[in-house]
Amino acid sequence: CYDLYEKKYSDSFVSYAQSVKLENTTNELLDPIIKLYSSEQLKLSFDILNSNNATYAYTFIHCNSEWEYSNIMQSEYLEGFFDHHIHNYNYSFNTLIPYIHFECVFPNEDINFKKSGNYVILIYDVEKNIPIITKRFMVYEEIINISMTVKKATLARDMYNKQEIDFFITDFKKLNINDPHNELKILIQKNDDWNDIISNCRPSFIDNNKLEYDYQGDISFLGGNEYRDFDLKSLRYYGKNIRNIDKKNIQGVNMYNVNLIKDKIEYSEEYIFKYDLNGKYVLSVSENRDKDIEGDYALVNFNLDIDKIHDKDIYIYGELTNWDVLNNAKMTYNEKTKNYYGSLLLKQGYYNYQYIAVDRNNLFRIEGEYHETRNEYSIYTYYTPPWRDYDRLIGLAKSTSNNLN
Repeated sequence: CYDLYEKKYSDSFVSYAQSVKLENTTNELLDPIIKLYSSEQLKLSFDILNSNNATYAYTFIHCNSEWEYSNIMQSEYLEGFFDHHIHNYNYSFNTLIPYIHFECVFPNEDINFKKSGNYVILIYDVEKNIPIITKRFMVYEEIINISMTVKKATLARDMYNKQEIDFFITDFKKLNINDPHNELKILIQKNDDWNDIISNCRPSFIDNNKLEYDYQGDISFLGGNEYRDFDLKSLRYYGKNIRNIDKKNIQGVNMYNVNLIKDKIEYSEEYIFKYDLNGKYVLSVSENRDKDIEGDYALVNFNLDIDKIHDKDIYIYGELTNWDVLNNAKMTYNEKTKNYYGSLLLKQGYYNYQYIAVDRNNLFRIEGEYHETRNEYSIYTYYTPPWRDYDRLIGLAKSTSNNLN
């Protein structure tokens, strides 16, 4: 199979798969996390935009807390067969753009996980022996207890644009942890976005069986703003924030062409609430059709009315770009109309997105920062004693900032 043993997990290759989703089979909006040796399952689905069938297979990579490949072999963390062909696929039906929809569910009767921690599922083309998809997920053990609070920042300078995370850990003595400073690794994540994390958190106070993490300013996130959205569930009727829909022949391909209502960034001193999915998207079709094989693709055109930023590039960002800065999501500035424009090929559904600025791989939010913004935070706790060669995920907690507005 594809060579796994490189130093660092990466999405650097160009994938020709579309609408790649890794979701919990219980609820598609849950983060891709399952409990070790439980009945919970994850489903990976994707589309290949042509009618020529190829053979795809998947395998798994265990990573440490920093998403570097672990120093353990697959036989140590996988139970069953290491590589599996994807047999569940269907051809699209009655769509302008033909595609093949693939999906696989795991763990299953052929594969299970023996260790907790960070994982990557890797999909590869069997004939070409090249990777086409990698997606992160986590397998955890419920050993310790984590209690967390999300509140308005304590420091006066941060009160209006940051959210502070306070938490404490109990029951850590179950593992005979004698040096929590070095044996525990704490990572806090905002909105399932691996570009927005705080790591290397150290306890501010250690009691007999309680670790406190209560700092003024050190464990706080910029609140950001609520995500923008558009409703593409129908290609017959205009959904939310859709300006018009037509059919065009683009580079020899007939497809739907969708123009969104022009976006503006208005820097208000006051927070304005609106419902969002914290940057995620849901594939869906409104006309009682099968979203997997009857949802069509459309070229969605974004238009941002903002003055040119000379030292940074503007990108479309969110789960629709795999929480990554993608070349095809980079926007172009039109000197005549004085606005940025960009396009993405997307499947029917309901989408969240934001605009970000990037300078030398540094990511900057440009949509405003408010302490009232509704965000979800996750705390991941890894246990790595000196004698162990992998990071064990022994507890997690989730909370929101919804009570701040």
